[in-house]
Amino acid sequence: MHSRIMKPNQFSSTPGFSLLEILIASVIVMISASWALPQYQRQMALNHLDQYTQKIESGLFSLRARQSSEGTSCEMNFAASYVGTDNITGGFGTVENVVELGHLSKEDRAHRLQCCDTTQCEWDPPYRLISMEQTAISKNVEVKVSQTTYSLSPPGTSTDGNALVLLVRSINWDQDPLRPLPIRCIKLSTSGHLHSGTWDNLRCRRR
Repeated sequence: MHSRIMKPNQFSSTPGFSLLEILIASVIVMISASWALPQYQRQMALNHLDQYTQKIESGLFSLRARQSSEGTSCEMNFAASYVGTDNITGGFGTVENVVELGHLSKEDRAHRLQCCDTTQCEWDPPYRLISMEQTAISKNVEVKVSQTTYSLSPPGTSTDGNALVLLVRSINWDQDPLRPLPIRCIKLSTSGHLHSGTWDNLRCRRR
């Protein structure tokens, strides 16, 4: 029995892509990536901004709750270079220089935040403005405040004349000049009311 010999033109062939088609597909992928990557980076920056804003709000809420239960009065102090909510284009500082305290010495921490009752001013664990510090998102935001000092009495209220406002923005807030990222805010009123929102026309508007 003889084996059958196939002629070359009898083999089935699968059509491939031409060089032009490959180039066109590559251009489409590049154009899609050039649009999608900035959108992804913007969304990530916005997520980090909102997460850290929530951390500050939660930290201030915990501070008020603790001082109420322990009967302490607290005084916060901020460097003058990071004070002023009228100007939102500058004057922001790293979170380590404004709201995070864990990296400081005992003396420096007490200067930034000191809480005392009638018998003592040292506590274990120490008081903080934020419960979890030096996280991955801490390096992606910056903060400024409305005033250099702010005091809280045991019920969580203040005798200061104005509310304490903290502004939080992404370090890449103006990466897209046509669509700058918003500035978030946390407002602690003298009556002890606390809320966060977006800073707009010198007001902390709820989102």
